[in-house]
Amino acid sequence: MRSAVYRYANAKLLTMYFAGFVGPLSANTVLALVPVLKETFGIDVGTVLLAIPFLMFPFAFFQLFSGTLSDNYGRRLMLTVGFLIYGSGLLVIGFSPMLGFWSFLLARFVCGVGYAFIGPVLPAVVGDLTEFSYRGKVMGIYSSVNTSAIALGPLLAGFFAYSWWNIYFMMGIMAYTSMLLVWFVLRDTKPKNNNYNLRQALSDLRGVCSLRSVVALSAAGFMGFFSFMGVNSFLSDALSRPPFNFQPSTIGIILSIGGGIGIFLSPISGYLTDRFGRGKIAYTGLSACIFSLFLMLVARDFVVLAISMALFGIGGNLFWLPLNALSVELKPEKRGAVSSIFNGIRFFGYASAPYLLTPIYEGWGTVVLSGFQLVIALSIGVALVNIPIIRYLGRQELPESLKVLKAEKEKTPPQTREAGSTV
Repeated sequence: MRSAVYRYANAKLLTMYFAGFVGPLSANTVLALVPVLKETFGIDVGTVLLAIPFLMFPFAFFQLFSGTLSDNYGRRLMLTVGFLIYGSGLLVIGFSPMLGFWSFLLARFVCGVGYAFIGPVLPAVVGDLTEFSYRGKVMGIYSSVNTSAIALGPLLAGFFAYSWWNIYFMMGIMAYTSMLLVWFVLRDTKPKNNNYNLRQALSDLRGVCSLRSVVALSAAGFMGFFSFMGVNSFLSDALSRPPFNFQPSTIGIILSIGGGIGIFLSPISGYLTDRFGRGKIAYTGLSACIFSLFLMLVARDFVVLAISMALFGIGGNLFWLPLNALSVELKPEKRGAVSSIFNGIRFFGYASAPYLLTPIYEGWGTVVLSGFQLVIALSIGVALVNIPIIRYLGRQELPESLKVLKAEKEKTPPQTREAGSTV
């Protein structure tokens, strides 16, 4: 029993769980605050949604390098610097009602830079600290903690919408706490390479990007975020308008339903990912997300929206967890670089969705379909394109799984050996 507890909840992993909670806690708060931010700063919805690309573009860009750098300069250094920058940006957001909307946007940009040195590095550390045989289960716990933050952020923002700046002060303090925990508890899981330079980093990135499996994984991530977060970006504002006319607290509840389900589902998803393979579970999750979007397309009341968001949370959890596991398994010796590429490109999907979809949301609505429904329909189309890519990923062989299979064959009598398996 003690060995099992240590495997899943030792001091280093507990630190990763806490850091994994703090990191995404603030990212989606703005989704529940769109109506309130419009009022606070006296701006329209399109201007408020600039907060998403201002966070996501630097996050997506800088994390292209952060995981690669962590492979050579150490995970602890990257995480410490990341939380220092991230926490500083959160505190500035707390003061932004006095400083103006541009300070809010610039602080979001700073948060994006800081989180770029956190997001892809944390899964790489989890990969370093675990073995293939139980990594999916640990990823499930990590994802559960991560999802709880994604669910709690909009919920807190919705209930404390009229004093929302205090939430960012609290999250800033939590970010600094994570920084101290990482520095004093975590020791580097990979040896440092003091002779490493930018040219070698770019060479590593080019080598990783040349792998078809990494390209497919990154494309799946981009389209997944563009599809799913494209809808979520406008959901708060759409729910504040007719025919819904919901209050901020109700909007926060709706936005948190999917994440709340993910808290309990993530460990199960981790087990299923280990049991049935990365590809099958990701495909199941994608199918559930597509069905939930169809349901959202016809929703007109709280109950149907709640069911849609619940299915969305189930599908998203089953979709992202196996892809996150693949990002640290396709090329284990360069898992930081692969994690960087995968996370960077998928968050470009998140960053670009509000910018590209705002004209559709605000100007393309008709008597038959509203702008929000047109956004949902486009997102469904993008999600459908992702199906063959997920099937391709499901056929990939993982180096660590082949090692496990080889070891099992060596222990098994020749007459009972079976052929190798895929993801």
